[in-house]
Amino acid sequence: MDFYSKIPDLMDEGIIAIDSEGYIKIYNRMAKNIFGINFNEGPSYPEGVIKDGDIVVVADNMLGADDGGMTPEDLKLIGVNPCGVELGYAVVAVGRKGDKTGQGYVKFLKPDQMANELLLKTSVDDIVIESHINFPRRILRIKINDKIYDYEYIWAAGHMVILDGSTKCVKFYQSKGYTSRKEDMKFILMGQPFKGKGRYSKVFETYNKHILELHSDSEVVRKLLNVACGKEDDIKGVESLINGIPVRCSIKAVTDGAERIGAILEIVDITELKAMQIEREEALITLKKLQDKMISEKYKRQAFKAIIGQSPKIKQVIEIAKKAAEANSTVLLLGESGTGKNLFAEAIHKASSRRNGPFIYINCASIPENLLESELFGHEKGSFTGAVSEKKGKFEMANGGTIFLDEINELPVTLQAKILHVLQSKSFTRVGGLKSIDVDIRIIAASNKDLEQLVSQGKFRGDLFYRINVISITLPPLRERKEDIYLLIENICNKLEDKINKRKKLSHEVYNILYNYEWPGNIRELENVLERAMLMSGDIIQPGDLPEYILRGNNGNIHGKALVDVKDLGPMRDIVEEAEKRALLKALKITKGNGKKAMELLQIGKTNFYEKLKKFGIESSKFRNNSS
Repeated sequence: MDFYSKIPDLMDEGIIAIDSEGYIKIYNRMAKNIFGINFNEGPSYPEGVIKDGDIVVVADNMLGADDGGMTPEDLKLIGVNPCGVELGYAVVAVGRKGDKTGQGYVKFLKPDQMANELLLKTSVDDIVIESHINFPRRILRIKINDKIYDYEYIWAAGHMVILDGSTKCVKFYQSKGYTSRKEDMKFILMGQPFKGKGRYSKVFETYNKHILELHSDSEVVRKLLNVACGKEDDIKGVESLINGIPVRCSIKAVTDGAERIGAILEIVDITELKAMQIEREEALITLKKLQDKMISEKYKRQAFKAIIGQSPKIKQVIEIAKKAAEANSTVLLLGESGTGKNLFAEAIHKASSRRNGPFIYINCASIPENLLESELFGHEKGSFTGAVSEKKGKFEMANGGTIFLDEINELPVTLQAKILHVLQSKSFTRVGGLKSIDVDIRIIAASNKDLEQLVSQGKFRGDLFYRINVISITLPPLRERKEDIYLLIENICNKLEDKINKRKKLSHEVYNILYNYEWPGNIRELENVLERAMLMSGDIIQPGDLPEYILRGNNGNIHGKALVDVKDLGPMRDIVEEAEKRALLKALKITKGNGKKAMELLQIGKTNFYEKLKKFGIESSKFRNNSS
């Protein structure tokens, strides 16, 4: 009979058998190994209880999840101020049992911050203490001087080490099976006695104990009890958590004739399998995030390709706009007319997650006030004279995408309230309608005037201004990014050449004039001037092909500043060399150190160009470095 009673301990599966009332009759060796019962590995210490003055070190990756129901307030038991800590946070802490000062040490992370690790390192009574959570490897590590106490987890666990306040020796450390032994962190901190380990460990008797004494209430435990008393039928191959440990289990009823007298739970530890599955899932999630990031960066590059410029100011604005594209917030584009607000609005849309949705443009200044409300919000049939059928407005057309409200400063005050309502409620009603229409849109607004000043003058609603001014981007005027003029000229001319099907060049004098002009109309004015010049000129655009106001420049003098001032007169050779040097420096500045383009601009050969650079001690590479 003794031999047969040992058979369950020879089995590879964990076996737990209970009677119809839930009392354990068999709990084999494998089941005890799986759930950490009779834990006798690692350093030894006798059974005991926590006392005031004991040093407590905590590492909990999810406060309240598998630590006996810890709450932030429970940290006060070890003198730790729980301010800012919430359930579900990862917490590392060091304190003393019974300390009322709140001078304990604590660090914590929110669930969305648990990417790499959380580390607290300190010294108490000349003992070096570390409490560490390694999220990728799922390891809770507590280090006391050079001794390491690790606890591996799958989903959640509360790890703790206690040092005797008098001897400074370890009197308790958390280990596998703490739930079965009733040694959850909160229970120990509340004064629950703990069992000895190592050579002090005692055989934990399971026979005739109720199953709920060893295992917390869970779906599988409830099913085991129900099968044992005849309320449910057998189950097979179900994956579940028992005491926080992932297992695959089957439950079989035990009968005596027609009478149900108990049930057997067969369990297989699948901790390693689950860990591999989680690692694979996390790897796939990481891969997906990387792919999404690469796709996002690709769309950003493509979206902002239309914005020409390498100056520090325009680079800074582009970076802000790229960040704005990642969010779903309202964007306000500010700047003078002709600075490219339309281009930026479309680029932000194309770089955003709404890129596949519509991009709807409307200029608030170009539509008569009496038609603007209908244009924006649509109208129902018969809502006014001429409304012979229902019509969708721009907001409705933009559903799922972006609406760009250009020159929002020209929006009548009466309509500003309705725009504010859309921003707040994501809904509106058509003109003459009663039904509220929900929309999922992003608003990008633009203004060439100072909206804050308009607010102070009562011409623009303050509440609407603050609503649209979530992300504000000010575009620099062309006169503040002169170093971009050469690139802009080249880009505009390429487009115009395709349009008129002719190839043309600009003379050096024309480049010089265009560079020195202040461009009050910004890029739009530059485009108009170049288009006129290309239509009016021969193969090479000369100063005479430019409008007279451009030739007169900003000070009214034809061609702007004279090349040589009377007071600079001297030997002809010196004057010519100075002019050549000045021309080389300006060409390199305009082309950002691009030798080939500078030669084209100056219309000189390669040998002559580099000889003059050497003669005047000019390094073209310095102009490239200054542009980065």
